[in-house]
Amino acid sequence: MKRESRLGRALWLALLILLGGYVVADFVRSPFSAPQGAAAVRGAAVTIWAPAGEAGDESGAVLTATAAGLDLADHPTVVKSIPGGSARALISFLSRRHGGRGQVLAITSTTLADLAHDRHETLVPGAAEEAALARALLRRAKPIGMLASNPVELAVERGSPIRNGSEFVASLLAAPDEQVFGIDDDTFSRDQLAALVADAGVDGEVHFNVFQSGSGAARATAAGNNVAVLAGRPALRGERLHRLGWPLSTPQPRAWVALLARSEVDSAELGNLRAWVADLRRDRHWRANFRAEGRVAAAPGTRSLARLIRHTAPADHLEQVAQRVERN
Repeated sequence: MKRESRLGRALWLALLILLGGYVVADFVRSPFSAPQGAAAVRGAAVTIWAPAGEAGDESGAVLTATAAGLDLADHPTVVKSIPGGSARALISFLSRRHGGRGQVLAITSTTLADLAHDRHETLVPGAAEEAALARALLRRAKPIGMLASNPVELAVERGSPIRNGSEFVASLLAAPDEQVFGIDDDTFSRDQLAALVADAGVDGEVHFNVFQSGSGAARATAAGNNVAVLAGRPALRGERLHRLGWPLSTPQPRAWVALLARSEVDSAELGNLRAWVADLRRDRHWRANFRAEGRVAAAPGTRSLARLIRHTAPADHLEQVAQRVERN
């Protein structure tokens, strides 16, 4: 009998040890799981949606930095992309009635340039109609705020004899076909190069190479593969380039990134989103990191963004200039 008691106690002890080990192992695998299926990871308070073509390079870096800053402010944030071009991405997001709370759309200066270009598209069936619908939805969207507003600048390789913007314009006018620009492969960069050529009064053919990013164009220029690069200021950082700023007396263009909400969002949620973004832009650590990357934080408020999305004449004018330059 005593042997059986000792054996029974030993078996119970072994069973308790096994059960304890299982509980510990299960806790390590999913530390906060509950029978009701509660998630171990915090749900996102903000989801930033970006057109797939604009989720990379500089605009993608701005959105990543914004998400990290909101995370640190206890507003968990994720960045996701919407497949398709700018018009289709805007229609997909802005026409959806129910997407949950904290859903915002990232748009950029390239977004507006794409819509202006597609509005005149005749080769792709339905492109002009999609651009018109996207614009109509965009005018009804509610601005949350600008994140970055980076000046577009001209730069030449470090060993170039050109030392300032006036000298560059003089060389451009004297021998336009000898100038080879490097630009990002997007509509906004194409438009800005066309405006530069037109406003300088160039009479002749100007050549350019397109790259997957402004940074790629800057690296190629530093290596001597282009005469000059035209890109947002952050793309020029860290390269062996001589920056010339904006070489004309016309207003310096800016490559910007901003956030919008759907027109149906209620005032309380919109107020929260605007307050979170405003707090982030005032945060000195976030601003310091922004400056370290060569970026310029946008001015506070929503008025300038509201004007950009509701008044499309400037984007249309740039597109007309680009088409005229390309024809001539």
